[in-house]
Amino acid sequence: LGIGVIQFRLVQRVAQDVMRDLRHEIFAHLQRLPVSFYDRNPIGRLMTRVTHDVDVLNELMTAGVGALFGDAVAVVGIAIAMASLNAELLAVTFSVLPLIAIVTLVFRSRIRRSFREVRTRLARMNAFLNENLTGMSVVQLLDREGRNYEQFRKVNGRHRDANLDAMHYHALFFPIMDLLGALAVSLIVWYGGRQVMWTGITLGTLVAFIQYTQRFFRPISDLSEKYGVLQQAMASAERIFRLLDTP
Repeated sequence: LGIGVIQFRLVQRVAQDVMRDLRHEIFAHLQRLPVSFYDRNPIGRLMTRVTHDVDVLNELMTAGVGALFGDAVAVVGIAIAMASLNAELLAVTFSVLPLIAIVTLVFRSRIRRSFREVRTRLARMNAFLNENLTGMSVVQLLDREGRNYEQFRKVNGRHRDANLDAMHYHALFFPIMDLLGALAVSLIVWYGGRQVMWTGITLGTLVAFIQYTQRFFRPISDLSEKYGVLQQAMASAERIFRLLDTP
């Protein structure tokens, strides 16, 4: 318990220090940019870079990095145990890994593109809010409340649609990964059952290997869940460093 508390505090402290330094760097860079830059970029979008995009990176550092490392170690340890138990069954289990790699590569670009669109829509909504709230006296003076409301409804609706699109890929990606894990277990049952009948491995060995296989795909499933966090962080990092690279 004590070690867990210390680890949590250290991880949070490091993550918060990194986020503080990153915000310092962004703000310092914003002060060095020419005035013409602010004519082309709404203030709300820049505020999204400093606040929301940085918070997404913080989520990756606090909840994602430690879990990614722990799951990776678990996968390697379980694979070693499976290899020592039965190398042939391990090869059967690994036969689905190319399918996992293909699914991950197919969804990677689409998920990152969808999260990039979410960040863009959020920035536009924040820019719209900043402009309207800052100039609310002018809005009311010109009696534009109804027209601005309709504009915000469209901006807000596009942000919702972008989030739904991102969740659509999540809804497909995770069940497919679970299906591939179930496929691996089915292959083990089929091939291992043949070995029990023909090559003399014990039923206990087969049952133990099936349990190892289920444990092997459990951290892979956890890694799949963290994959969405990673893609969100990559989309936010692209926007942050694009801003920092602006001369």
